[in-house]
Amino acid sequence: METPPQIVDRIRQDLPNILTSWKEERTGSAKDEPSARMVAGIEELIMVFAGFLESPEGVEGFSRGGEIRTLVARIADEQHTLGRDAVGVIEDFSVLRRCVWRSVEGGVDLSEVGGSGVARFFVKLLQASDWVTEQGLKAFEATAMREMERALVRAEATDLVTGLPDREQFNRLLLPAAVREHEKFALLAFDVVHFTETVAEGNLSRARGILRRLAETVAEVAPETAVCARFGDDEVCAILPGSSSEEAYRIAERVSERLAEVPDGFEVDAGVAEYPAHGSDAAALMTETLKALGTAKRVGGGGIVVAR
Repeated sequence: METPPQIVDRIRQDLPNILTSWKEERTGSAKDEPSARMVAGIEELIMVFAGFLESPEGVEGFSRGGEIRTLVARIADEQHTLGRDAVGVIEDFSVLRRCVWRSVEGGVDLSEVGGSGVARFFVKLLQASDWVTEQGLKAFEATAMREMERALVRAEATDLVTGLPDREQFNRLLLPAAVREHEKFALLAFDVVHFTETVAEGNLSRARGILRRLAETVAEVAPETAVCARFGDDEVCAILPGSSSEEAYRIAERVSERLAEVPDGFEVDAGVAEYPAHGSDAAALMTETLKALGTAKRVGGGGIVVAR
C-alpha cells in the first residue's frame, strides 16, 4: 500500500517548515521549549514517516528491526527531561501528524492524486502515528519508572549527617557517571584530622558538626558543577568536572584555610587525582586518590598530596 510519490516528495521537501510548525505548537513557554536533541529526534522521525509512506510495508514492519523503537526511546528520554507527562507525550506525536497533514494538504493538489491515493496516505499516516504514540508511551513510562527507582535509591543512600550521597552511591553511580560523561575531571578526597579521637572521647555532637562544616565548606569553595559525597566516617569526596589536579589542589587549600579560620576550627588532609591522567576508570582513579590521601595523612598537619 504505497503512498503517491508527490505526497512523499512534498514531506521531504517541506521538512524544515513541518519542523518549525511543530516546534511553534509545542512551545507553550520558554520552559517548555523542545531541546535540540528532541528537535533532532522529531526531524529524524519525519524522515522515517516519509520512508514508511513510500514503502509497500504495513505497520507491522514499521519498527525496522528495532531502529525506530530506539529512536522513539531517545525522544521519550527528552520528553521526560522536559517534564512532559503522558498527555504531553501523546500531544507531541498528534501535533506532528497534524503538521505533516497540513503540509501535504497545502502543497499537493489532492484532486490530481485521487481519492484512493489520499486514503492510502491518510491510513498509513494514522497507522504510523498510532504506532509511534503507543511505543512512545511505553518508552516514556519505562524512563519515568527508572528515574523514580533511581530517586528512591538516592534517597535511601543519603548520609543523614551531611545530607550528601553516601559511599555506596558515590562508588556505584556518581563516579562511574563522571567517567562516562566527562573527558577530564579531578577527584578530591578530604579526611578530618583527629576525627577518631573526637569520637573516642564521646564528643559525637562535635564530630557531627565537623562533618557538616566540612561538607558545607567544600560545597561553598568548589565550582557549582562539583558533585560531593560522604565517603567514609570522616571523609568527604568531590568530583570536579573539567578541573585539573592543580586546580583541585588550590580548592583543597582554600577549604583547609577556611576550616582553620572558623571558631573551634579543625584541620583536614586531602588527596587529589585527575581523570584520565591518574586512572583510566573509576576504580583506578579512586585507588590513586586514596593513595594520595594516605600519603597526606602520614605527612600530617593538614597535608595535600596529588597522585603521581
